[in-house]
Amino acid sequence: MSEVFEANSNEIAGLSVLAHKIADEAWETTNFTRSHTPPGGDFGDGVMWALYAPLGTYSEALVRRYDANHENCRGIGVNLNRSAWMYHDQEARNYAALNANVIALDSLDPTSYSDTVPAPGLAADYENPARYVAPEAVKLDPPETMAEDIRALIAERAGWLGDVDEAIKAVTKWSALEEVIKPVSGNWNELKRIGESHKIAGEAMEKCGKNLEAGAKQVTDHWAGKAEEAFQDYVRLQVEAMKWEGPVGRLTKEALCTAGAAIQDSCFEIVEQLADLLKEQVTIDGFQGALKFALRKAGPVGLLLQGSAIYDIIMSVKGRVEQLVETIRGIVDAIKDFLNPLIDMNNGVNAISEDKLEPIAEYVRDTRRKAEIGLDMKAAADFGGPLNRPTEDYSPGTGNEPWEDAA
Repeated sequence: MSEVFEANSNEIAGLSVLAHKIADEAWETTNFTRSHTPPGGDFGDGVMWALYAPLGTYSEALVRRYDANHENCRGIGVNLNRSAWMYHDQEARNYAALNANVIALDSLDPTSYSDTVPAPGLAADYENPARYVAPEAVKLDPPETMAEDIRALIAERAGWLGDVDEAIKAVTKWSALEEVIKPVSGNWNELKRIGESHKIAGEAMEKCGKNLEAGAKQVTDHWAGKAEEAFQDYVRLQVEAMKWEGPVGRLTKEALCTAGAAIQDSCFEIVEQLADLLKEQVTIDGFQGALKFALRKAGPVGLLLQGSAIYDIIMSVKGRVEQLVETIRGIVDAIKDFLNPLIDMNNGVNAISEDKLEPIAEYVRDTRRKAEIGLDMKAAADFGGPLNRPTEDYSPGTGNEPWEDAA
């Protein structure tokens, strides 16, 4: 059954205004991504450093993906406004009204357009557009981050340990803490900040897609025919590409926050284990309150006499550090496996799979979060959205096509 052509220019112009608003927000999301998702801060020189390059490369790929969404939405806005002028005179069914409102028409070759051939370029805004409201509010508040001060961390976890380490370092020029923490060094909050930025950006782009979807649904009561059918097909692909970014952003956040939490927890465990073992070497007469004074009185000789015992303690702690690093490395490798297909987007080859994020899912204990991760995994595993995103601007057709009935 064919769909008879009809078009309400005010409604189409209203959707054009909404599309431009969505394009603006997609552009703001692109700029947010460009500013907040690249890695910065202290990545240390241990296991965390392995994520620095992949995160930078993925940030660049994501900016390109988001910018393509912005460009398509802008094209929708431009061409819907042109379509509104095309349909201004329902009886004429030609391009005269559009051509009369093309900006800078005088600069065009008069032979390049006619009543049957549209003039290229932007058209003046159509008057009295209908009101189309975006149901989803897009917010791009950047997350906060702070550098972790290892000394402050130590003071919190084992208050006296920092003093002991400083005393040892002053005499030997060597820090027991720095030695054992080195493999898990770096500001783990930077991973959390980057992850949160990905979530914010992904959900913003997802909301842009939902707003476009709502506008396209609203216009169906006021526009029918071949051009509207082509528009709905175009928008469906574009919306799928934009909505796909939401679950991907949330999974990226989950992955990076898991890595950050694993590094943080490991650092805590290392500090506490070192404190427990060193306690036996620095306790004097069982009186911890005299610790600072006793270390000062012990002097270089006293400290060096304890060197062999302290070295043995460091080696025993480093054994546990290696075990923790292997666990973290498994999470880091899972993140890299997760990011690689998002960077290459090679026709869905090696796409996201549940197996690749299994080390991350294992680290999550909360049942509800596990369920949410599972839902996002299913949505993100379908690469059809970004791979099928339109590569050209929407067009209502050529010649008489904009006024034709739908087949």
